[in-house]
Amino acid sequence: MAAQSSESPPEAMFQYCHDGIWYPTVVVKSSIEALRSFEVRPDDVWIITFPKSGTHWMTEIVALILNEGYPEKVDRTLLSSAAEMINMEQKFPTKIEDVGKVQLDMSPFLDVIDKAPSPRVILTHLQLNRLPRDMLKKAKAIYCVRNPKDVTTSWFNFMSASEIVKFKWEDNFEQFLQGKMHWGSWPAHVKQALDNKGEKNLLIVQYEELLRDPMTGIRKIAEHIGHPLSDEVLERVVTNSTLSQMKKTYHKLAESGRENLTRGPGVNSFLNKGKTGQWKTRFTVAQNEIFDKWYQKEMAGTNFNISFE
Repeated sequence: MAAQSSESPPEAMFQYCHDGIWYPTVVVKSSIEALRSFEVRPDDVWIITFPKSGTHWMTEIVALILNEGYPEKVDRTLLSSAAEMINMEQKFPTKIEDVGKVQLDMSPFLDVIDKAPSPRVILTHLQLNRLPRDMLKKAKAIYCVRNPKDVTTSWFNFMSASEIVKFKWEDNFEQFLQGKMHWGSWPAHVKQALDNKGEKNLLIVQYEELLRDPMTGIRKIAEHIGHPLSDEVLERVVTNSTLSQMKKTYHKLAESGRENLTRGPGVNSFLNKGKTGQWKTRFTVAQNEIFDKWYQKEMAGTNFNISFE
């Protein structure tokens, strides 16, 4: 595992370090602590991802499964934020000169989740050991993992869209290898899921496999959360969870004034290209060699195979 550091990553302007892991300031420290004893319900569905690993895609798939494949039926109250964050459905500054001019509501989104009606679809980027102790015993959980080359590339593209936070690709690359990215080390995050692979309530889904065969993957997800689908509904879920259809859904949300459900603070869209192999547009030959050696070292002994194509 790459060593954590208490030194601030050079690109980040709005962040803090907690227990050796860097978080953006929209993450509430008290919520991280409270989640360990948070009351889990048997019909909860927890979606756990490292950032830029298909969070919103998986969320849309689960929401569609629970609503017969119709995006207009989805109650998006719980889909605006991860459990550890503030409510993201509010106005954020988009330019550096606007920082401090907008008063943000910093109340924990965990309070909204606590009072929400069942079934709850709960998103989080936290590692498994920071989530409720009895979650895997009481509720259904889905861990979506994406190849780390595309994860770090997608993170850089996401952050680069902001006019507030500026950093270089080379810095982003090094920070990822050193575990200094927000929400910590990718290997540590993934290995905690792999260590719990035997838990019947945990389904590990590989982003690349789901992209290659969404019909099979979505059927498995539906069965895992206790909502098996007819062929007709399955077809509708597959269609409405494609990138093109999700962009249409997000466009309607933006038009209705709920644009912060479609992007992060500023102008960072949650939806990008939804493809594999995007890392090839960023990695140099030397960086790819360095990354491959790092990956082999960090994931040694896991018997985990993932596609980088």
